[in-house]
Amino acid sequence: MKFFTDSVARCAARIGTLNGFERLPNVSFETPLLLIYTKGGSVPHLTKDIFKNVTMEEQLLSVSLSSTILMKDVIKELDTSFADFVSMKEYINLLSIHDPAYTTNSGFQQLDSISVWSRTGRTVVSASKYMELVQAYKPDLYVALCDGDTNVNSSAKRVSKAVRRSKTLLEQCLDIHLRSDALKSKGILGPVEGGYNLQAREESIDYLKDKPLAGFVIDGLHNNGPSVQNISSEQIKQVVRHTINLLPTDKIRVSMGCWNPATVLDLIELGVDVFDSSYPYVITEQSQALTFMCEHDTAENNQYAMSIAEKRYADDFSPICKTCECLACQNHSRAYIHHLHHTKEMLGLVLLMIHNIHHYLQFFSVIRDSIKNGTFNQFQAKIRLKYATTNSESTTV
Repeated sequence: MKFFTDSVARCAARIGTLNGFERLPNVSFETPLLLIYTKGGSVPHLTKDIFKNVTMEEQLLSVSLSSTILMKDVIKELDTSFADFVSMKEYINLLSIHDPAYTTNSGFQQLDSISVWSRTGRTVVSASKYMELVQAYKPDLYVALCDGDTNVNSSAKRVSKAVRRSKTLLEQCLDIHLRSDALKSKGILGPVEGGYNLQAREESIDYLKDKPLAGFVIDGLHNNGPSVQNISSEQIKQVVRHTINLLPTDKIRVSMGCWNPATVLDLIELGVDVFDSSYPYVITEQSQALTFMCEHDTAENNQYAMSIAEKRYADDFSPICKTCECLACQNHSRAYIHHLHHTKEMLGLVLLMIHNIHHYLQFFSVIRDSIKNGTFNQFQAKIRLKYATTNSESTTV
C-alpha cells in the first residue's frame, strides 16, 4: 500500500492518494477518506445490492475484530479470506480492533494481551493469536494490536501502561508481519497511544516513527460508542495537534470513532486523513436523518439532523432533503418513514441508513473539493454553526 500527498505541512488539511493494494492494484482512494463502517463485514441494515445502489464508487470498508471474531474458526476451516467469506471481495478492507459504534468495556487488559468483546462476551487476544487471525482474514490493511483503553479521565499510571503494552504488542505483531509471506505486502498501521498526556504521546511516537508502517492511528482519546459524537473539538485539539506535529508527513493518519461532522472538519484541519462512518450508523440507530448538508429549508437551516419519530412529520410528505439524490429521498416521504418507525418496520432503518450514508459520503466529497479550491475554512464555519450546541457541550467518556 502506498500513500502520496503534495502537502509538506505537518498540521494542515491536505489531499492525498491511497493506492497500491496488492489484491486490487487498480483501486485508488483520495483523502480525506471515509471508511464505510461494517458489522461482521456488512453495512448495517443494507444488503450488498442496496449498498451498491447507495454508491457505485470504490469504497474502503472498516471491519472490526470485535464484530467478526466469532467467524474465525469457519474462515480458517474454509481456508478463504474474510473478504471472500462475506462476499465483499470487490472492496478493500481495513481490520481494526474494537467496534467504534459501541462503547468498549474498560479494563480487563493483561500484561501481553487485551480483551475484545463480541456478542458472546470477552475474548483474550494476544499478539500471536491476533496475527493468526490476521493471516486467516487476509485484510488489505490492519491496525496492530494495542491497548487504547484510555480517555480524558485516565490516570497517569493507566496511560503509562497503555503505552508500554502497545509498544510490546506492536513489536510482536510487526515481527510476525515481516516474517509472513502472506502479510508482508499488506499495510500495517501503528496506534499512537498516550491518552491526553503529551509526554506519553511523544514516547509512543518515538517508538513508532521509524518502523516500517503504512500509517498511524491516533488512538486512546475515547472508549468508542455514541458519546464520542459529543466530545468537543476543544477537548482534543491540543493533543491531536501535538501528536500530528511529531508524525511523518508521508504516512496516513487515521482517527476512528463517531466524531460529529464539525469535529471531523477540525481534525481534518489538523491533518487527519481517514475516518470511519460509524457516526451515520449511530444517528440511524437513534431514528434520525442527517440534514446538515441540506440547504433547501430555511426553517431547518440550523438543524444538523431530524428525529423522524416526531409527530410533526406524520403529515409531512416532503423528502428528508429536497435536493438529495439518495434512493430514500427520491422515492419516499418523511411521513412514510415516520410511519415505518412507529410501526417498527425494518424498512424504516433501511431508508434512514441509505440516506445517512449517502449524506456522509457527499460530505466527504465536498470536503475534498473545498480543500482543492481553497474554500475549506468557509465550509468548516458553515457546518460548525449547525453543530454549535453539540460542540459546546463536552461529554466525558
